[in-house]
Amino acid sequence: MSDMANIDLPYVEKNKSRHGTMRYYFRIDGKRVCRLPADIDSEEFAAAYWKARNAAAPLIERAGEAKPISVIVKPDSFRWLCMEYMRSNEFTGLDITTQTRRRNIIEAIWKETLSDTDPRQLADIPLSKMTAVHIEHLRDRKKNVPFAADEHLKVLRQVFNTKKDGKQITPNIARLVSPFNAHSDGHETATPEELARFIEHHKLGSKAVLYLSIAMYTGFRVSDLAALGPQHRRKDAFKFRLFKNRNKAPVDIDITIHPILEGVLATHKVTALTYLVTEYGKPFTVKGLGNRISDWWRQAGMGHLTSHSVRKGLATDVAHNEATDSMLEAMFGWRDAKTSKIYTRNAERSRLSRQTVAKINWDGVGTMLLPNGEDEEGVAECGTRS
Repeated sequence: MSDMANIDLPYVEKNKSRHGTMRYYFRIDGKRVCRLPADIDSEEFAAAYWKARNAAAPLIERAGEAKPISVIVKPDSFRWLCMEYMRSNEFTGLDITTQTRRRNIIEAIWKETLSDTDPRQLADIPLSKMTAVHIEHLRDRKKNVPFAADEHLKVLRQVFNTKKDGKQITPNIARLVSPFNAHSDGHETATPEELARFIEHHKLGSKAVLYLSIAMYTGFRVSDLAALGPQHRRKDAFKFRLFKNRNKAPVDIDITIHPILEGVLATHKVTALTYLVTEYGKPFTVKGLGNRISDWWRQAGMGHLTSHSVRKGLATDVAHNEATDSMLEAMFGWRDAKTSKIYTRNAERSRLSRQTVAKINWDGVGTMLLPNGEDEEGVAECGTRS
């Protein structure tokens, strides 16, 4: 078992006994609540963990309450500007999860020092004294994690763009600093082989496989999987408003239920407003379902994969089976072809490459490379033996 096995499970204490066996406890605010099963990779462990976590929700909420960083906010300081931003319509109009993530970034920036030689915190620096050099310092301190550096810079640009009484409070010095522009493919793409391993590990009829079945044949995000239920069904299709951007640019989805998904749903008794429920028969929160899905992938030995990996795998699968940009946009709720072309372009390249290789001729010279001068009819398309 890896020492990193419980990295995605907060509130778990790992303790080795004098006999060398590993013991696990559920711990909140420095106090042990209960002992957990010994096998952290088992479904039994996951069930006990989430039972304890749900029961301890009030304790967790109290322990996680935000503590004020300072009781005094100096006028026209960087912290004051951030507070103005967090009161603005631009901030309060965001989803609560996005607000929380941005607030955490801002509060982390407050704790940064002015420079490597000046230990004063950035929070209380007067705006008139703050320059692009300070922003560059923040960026460069995260050069080993360029994606985080760029995300912090993005938030700072929004903070410095804050307006009051219709006028920008201060020049946007964050726009004078260039991002690292780090590129990544993001989440890994789940392959059919990996999906098969997941199913074999969790077994048919399990809640984990029910989740995977819905994800495989709809491509829904976790936020939509947590809400999806029989009330969204209209004959042979699911119809509802996607969670993402529902307040700013809502997208209503209409997706036909695949026969295989229809068969899976028929084997599961529906007892709530959602198909996926907790051990108590209650709907998951978005965060709760996301954590549980991470558990399921980890238990199957594929902790590097996420639910978004299944979404990417589905988009890849249909693109390679000649789905068009418009088809992908309709199914996944994308508003333009920018995202769909990522998948259709790659699929088209693969098809065109295969067709091009089949046209290589060399006026028959290639047959000299084969044993006994075998002719081209004895070789399968794309250079493999028939």
